Amino acid sequence: MTDSKPVAFRAIDPYIQRHTVSPAESEVRGKDFVSWGDGNAYPDYLLELYDNAPTLRSCVDGIADYIAGDDVAITPWRSDYAPGAVNLQGDTIRDQVHDCAADLELYGGFALQVIRDWSGAVAEVYYIDVRNLRSNKENTVFYYSEDWRKGGIRKAVVYPAFMPDLDWDALTDEQRERHASSIVYVKRGHTRTYPQPPFAAAVKACEVERSIADFHLNAIDNSFTASMIINFNNGVPTDEQMEEIEQAVNEKFSGHDNAGRIFLSWNRNKESAADIVTPKVEDFGARYDALEKAIRQQIFTAFRANPNLFGIPTDGNGFAAEQYEASFRLFNRTQVLPAQRLIADTYDRIFGRHGVLSIKPFTFDGAAAEGEQNVN
Repeated sequence: MTDSKPVAFRAIDPYIQRHTVSPAESEVRGKDFVSWGDGNAYPDYLLELYDNAPTLRSCVDGIADYIAGDDVAITPWRSDYAPGAVNLQGDTIRDQVHDCAADLELYGGFALQVIRDWSGAVAEVYYIDVRNLRSNKENTVFYYSEDWRKGGIRKAVVYPAFMPDLDWDALTDEQRERHASSIVYVKRGHTRTYPQPPFAAAVKACEVERSIADFHLNAIDNSFTASMIINFNNGVPTDEQMEEIEQAVNEKFSGHDNAGRIFLSWNRNKESAADIVTPKVEDFGARYDALEKAIRQQIFTAFRANPNLFGIPTDGNGFAAEQYEASFRLFNRTQVLPAQRLIADTYDRIFGRHGVLSIKPFTFDGAAAEGEQNVN
């Protein structure tokens, strides 16, 4: 057997980072709240996907627009507020409904803060980012913090759950102070402490779409590493030396600004010359384009939506008003109307007989979908 020498390989960024965060819930020892996902960071992970997966963002924003409809009104309400406002800051009911709808599609639930006046009547309603809330298992106590990754529980503000039939006169002063501000927490499904997004089955598809964008960006910014291999045949240096050489080569030759440049190597002799090899690379761009179409369809399927609803024509069909209207009627019946009723019922529960929320359905070409009525 002939003697053989070991081959040393070194990779640029030699690690694989797993981005996916599990939605697993777990009770925190010594604390009265349930952790929402790995590291208590699942809603932050969903927001990150929303910021980086264009199809997901299109679905969430588009569906929220459909749910908010052409107009939202709540009557009667306080005459001392600006028209359509539901709190002293002037937040309008339509803006709140749109925010609640977006959270419903991104997280699977939404939250509102209810402020009572001295008599116990509802005085103000504020939208609360559900991402910042944690809860006990029964959803009767809520903790609000804007950063749960940095010891948020130590700075969290505690709120009770909103009770619409609260007997204000029977409460002690301490109880009134506690219930002066409370949380309405709405979620799809009741088997878990926290909601699950409607696209839960397509989370990995969203990750793939984000990774495809990263691939194309890296293909541009690191074109050198995809086009050739340099072998330094004069021994294996130390890790520190390899990092120094790697950094120097990357700084000089990597990136889209250096595409097509010639590599020059000055060597002491032929035996220590650097070998430059141009590998045969498959057309990964075309393969990724095909994968991207399949992934995009998975995300639309998770939302039970047709791409035509968001101005994206299906392959070979172009974009026709008839296709859009037919798709919208079905989607409106199965997805938009149930969400509108859920939000409207929530506000009706808050205001009781003192206010009724109505949503004017989204219209196309100046006319509502056939047979649709205001949601109230």
